[in-house]
This record gives sequence, structure tokens and C-alpha cells, in this order.
Amino acid sequence: MPLFRSEPRGIGRGEVAESRVEVPFFAAFMALCALTLLAVHTYLQNDTLTVALAVSMFVFGLTVVRVELGVAILAISMLLSPEVDFGTSISGEHRLEMRYDDILIMVIFLGVLVRAAFEGRQMLWRPSPINVGIAFYMLICLVSTLLALRANLAAWDKRSAFFVTLKMVEFYMIFFMVGSAVHNLREIRFQLRVFFLVALVVCSYCLFTMNVEQRVGTPFEAGGAEPNTLGGYLTIVMCVAVGLLSQAPRNGLRLLFLFITAMAFLPFLFTLSRASYVALLVAMLALGVLGRKIYVIAAVALVLILSPILMPQHVKERVNYTFQEGTGERIMIAGRDTGLQVDKSTHERFYVWRKVWYILHVAPWFGGGVAWETVLDSQYARVIMETGLFGLVAFLFLQYRLIRTCRESYVWSRDWMARGLALGAAAATIGLITHSLGTISFLIIRIMEPFWFIVALTVVARSVAIEDYARQLATEREAAARAAAKEDADGGAQPMTAIRHAPSYVRR
Repeated sequence: MPLFRSEPRGIGRGEVAESRVEVPFFAAFMALCALTLLAVHTYLQNDTLTVALAVSMFVFGLTVVRVELGVAILAISMLLSPEVDFGTSISGEHRLEMRYDDILIMVIFLGVLVRAAFEGRQMLWRPSPINVGIAFYMLICLVSTLLALRANLAAWDKRSAFFVTLKMVEFYMIFFMVGSAVHNLREIRFQLRVFFLVALVVCSYCLFTMNVEQRVGTPFEAGGAEPNTLGGYLTIVMCVAVGLLSQAPRNGLRLLFLFITAMAFLPFLFTLSRASYVALLVAMLALGVLGRKIYVIAAVALVLILSPILMPQHVKERVNYTFQEGTGERIMIAGRDTGLQVDKSTHERFYVWRKVWYILHVAPWFGGGVAWETVLDSQYARVIMETGLFGLVAFLFLQYRLIRTCRESYVWSRDWMARGLALGAAAATIGLITHSLGTISFLIIRIMEPFWFIVALTVVARSVAIEDYARQLATEREAAARAAAKEDADGGAQPMTAIRHAPSYVRR
């Protein structure tokens, strides 16, 4: 049995089967790993480092041998790996928080590249409309940072810029890596099972800590619970679950996805994250509109109508806390008093735009560079301050490409799972766009890693749909050609064939 699960190929005279080369190669690799571990442990006498190195080597070898298992390990580690807070001693002004999955991403990415080299693939990443959006936005970020480096302003910390840029690159590495490693609908199903299994573990942890913590958050956070982070992550989980529920062909599957949604919804409420509440509301409405599912819109309307009765007291108090007539902070827009008074947290989300107004006068086109200022209250304000108007255009272009790609995957796919995944991914994208109005959603690791993981699976489903259509078209043309040849042989006139022309997406 060959080491890799690749398509069998004929072996000519003088050629050696791949399995006869791969098995001794990886046996030698594991022996080298064992010797390296022994040398490192003997020299450093650090048990933690030895274990981390051993796990990394094992995951690398497993990824090369069975790439789908390496990607599954990544899906598990995205939410369940521990986080270490290094403070500001390394990164400068901003705190540096590093998790073990940051290392695993590099290890698994290298394993995917090695696997691709063994398979002889010419392309290291899957083509999609999103690739251009990522390249455009990262180019603007790079130009903006280089301009800030040349200016050498005292208010700009180049160490923070390096780590923030590295974090963004890490997100896109997940997208390219998963898109390259997963090939078909069977593998997408496997990865979705792992994704939902991790989601159920996280939800169970949150349900267990609901009576301990005032606001629930994701597990293994170094600085304590992060309710906004958990709210964004659970928005993704519920969008994908409801998307699959809307396309499921059997009642048993519908009940399963309904159970997952319910398991995520209860801890979601107790995040007490108002930005997450609005994000889920908009996402579900978008899912109902894009999928033409009236019952989803009706369910959202029913929950809103009955919310004064159904919602827990803590949730109602949190929502009512937003508006504080007589004691809150006044909202000023363009120098005019709106008459609204809100809590301090909500006021900060309006106040940050004063900083944006200032940077637009100083550096309107490319901003002050990545990691300029410590903005946590709005993704769009941060994008403008860091990369200027050019960065905002690039960021909006990337979001447009995300929604467009998800919608194409939904429209073109025939498999119910692929359609449900694409519909959920489109709704999750719209939900996170809304969520990012009140926080930096597109820079939060525990939101972006699962988000780009789901988007990558959606891109794979889109590619599978294109390949299926191209095969169907080729079959139809071949059948028409045979029919025409038969008519010629019989001496009759050639019939008119109803062969459809391939749409533009097949020619891309």
C-alpha cells in the first residue's frame, strides 16, 4: 500500500514505485527526529521544549503522510491551544500573546508544501477571486509600513508593526494551506466534522463556566475571558450550522445542526457582547435573503418580538445599559449633539473616529503604518488610521471578493453540503463585517483562524463545482459528437445538438 493516497500511475521499465522511495525516506526522517530530540533534551534539559519539539515533528510527519489529519489538528488547535502572554517586553507598545498553534501553522504549512512537492504539483495554492483581494490588501499594508519606517515617527512602533503584520500573514497562510490540502467533498465533510466537534467542546466549556464567570469567553485565554472573541467565533459556528440545516436533505441532519445551533446560542447570549448580538442578527437575515429561506427570517423576527419574554435578565440589562439618559456620555457627530447618552464603551466606538479625522488630515492616502495607535473599538477606523484611504479601498475590495466567492460556490454547487457551507460562509462574512464595526474582528486570532478555515473549504467546494460542470460539459459534447458521427454513418443529416456553452467561471 503506498504511503500517499494518490491516484495510481503506471510504472515503466526502470522506474521505481513511489511507495518504495517514500517509506525508507520517512523512516530515516523519524530516526533523525529521534536523534535530534535526544540531543536537544540532553543539552538544554528543558522538558517543555522537548515535548513541544516532539509534537511539532510528529505533526509535520503526519501532515506529509496524511495531509487531511494535519489540517484536522490545526482545526483543533485553533480554539483549544494554550495562550502565553509575553507582555510588551518583546513586541513594544502592544502586548504579545502567542499560542502553540502559531508554531503548528508554520509546521503544517511546511508539511503541506513538502507533500505538494512529492505529488509533483505545479501550483502551491488554489486559484480563487479572493487571492487578488489578499494580495492587494497586503501590498497596501506593506507600502504603508515602509513609508512609516522611512518617516521613523516616535509614535510608531516598528516591533508592533512586525508582529501585527506577521499575524495577518498567518491568517492568510491558513487560507492558502487548507485550500491546497483539501481536494474534494469527502475531505470537506471530514474537516467540517472536526470543526463542529471543536465547537461543541468550546460550547460545553462555556456552559460549565457560566456560573463561574460573569461573562463567558473562549478557553485558555492568558488575559482572562474575551467575550467579544467568543461572540464572533460562535457567530461563525451558528452561521455555518444554519446554512447546512437549510440545505440538509434529511430530518436527522436537520436535527443535528439545530442541536449544534442551540448549543452555541446559549453561551453566545451570556457573552453579553452587543456587537455580537447585532452581528448574528444581520448574519441570519443575510442568510435568509441569500438562501431565499423565509423561515429563517421569520425565526429571527419571532425571536426579536419575544425577546423581552425569552431573554435572560442579564442579557436585557446589558442591552438596556447601552443608553443612559442623564448619566451617560453624550454622542457628538460633526460637532453637533445628537441628544443621545450612552455608556463609556459605546462612546469609545464613536470617539475613535475623531482620531480617524486627525490621521486623514496628516496622512490621508497610506495612513500612519500598520500598528499605528492602539485602536480596539473599530476595524474600519483602524484600517483607515493604519493604511489610509487606499487601505480602506483594498480592505473593502477583499470583503467584496469574499462575499462574491461564497455566493458563487452556493449557486454553482450541486451537493447539499457544499451549498450549505457556502451559504453559511457568506452569512458569516456579512456578520463579521457588522461585528467589526465595534471591534477589530479581522485581527482577532480566535475569530480569524476559524473564519479563514471555513472560507478555504468554501473555495474548495467552488472549485469542485467548476470541475464537475466542466466534466459534464465535456461528456455532453462527446455524446453529441458520437451522435453526429452515427448520423453521418447512416447517411442522414446531422441533427441540431443542444450543447450549452460553458459559463465564464469554467474558462477562468
